[in-house]
Amino acid sequence: MCTLGLASVSSILAASSCPGLTVSHDGEPVGEFKNVSGIQVYHSYAKGNPNNSNAILYVTDIYGVPLLQNKLLADSIARANYNVIMPDLFNGDAVPVTSSEGPALNLTDWRARHPTAEIDRIIGEIIAYMRNSLGVKRIGAVGYCFGGKYVPRFLSEGKGIDVGFIAHPSSLEAAEIQGIAGPISIAAGELDSAFNATGRRKAEDILTSKNSTYEANLYSGAPHGFGVRVDLNNKRQKYAKEASFFQAITWFNTWL
Repeated sequence: MCTLGLASVSSILAASSCPGLTVSHDGEPVGEFKNVSGIQVYHSYAKGNPNNSNAILYVTDIYGVPLLQNKLLADSIARANYNVIMPDLFNGDAVPVTSSEGPALNLTDWRARHPTAEIDRIIGEIIAYMRNSLGVKRIGAVGYCFGGKYVPRFLSEGKGIDVGFIAHPSSLEAAEIQGIAGPISIAAGELDSAFNATGRRKAEDILTSKNSTYEANLYSGAPHGFGVRVDLNNKRQKYAKEASFFQAITWFNTWL
């Protein structure tokens, strides 16, 4: 696993393949919501001349579609010429954006309202929508925090995701990593206790033993959540968010 400092291989590659591409940290979202079988889904449309046979499924963190940074990040991916589909996984019951993630945030009751089986059902329906209604042939997926558990689940054989990227996953289990069948890119934070050194080592060992197509980048000074929410006044955090975004785009440009 490589630790990325101020000069990043992933950002250099991304700069060569996506000149002028930037990550939005503020502003107004440009996508639109649609009701898909009772699920609110944020659609952000590719700019330019996209290959509509490919698209990105965005599996959010616990703050879900209400979080401005999630919508802006979906819009940023769309500017890389991918249509992006981001479902409301929580039926209007995302964790409030005013709640700070950390030890003081008790999610026991909230998680009970959103069990794995229900999240699986929603993601499965959205994958079917992407395939059958939108005509998508190959699906890439990004998963942040909470979503970092579910991208591997659907990257297993026959589950619907072809290429995956996850950042600072939470509650990711060894069996879910073992089941990964497609290319996977992982962005990890040095300060992330939810995906710590032990978890990172275990993930790499499993992927190596399977001869998987994967990469795993470690960002110094990056806390849990850095792929979406950072202190923009902290140079290392801001860099980690932007570089991990380019890491994802480079991965999809190569494998999707």
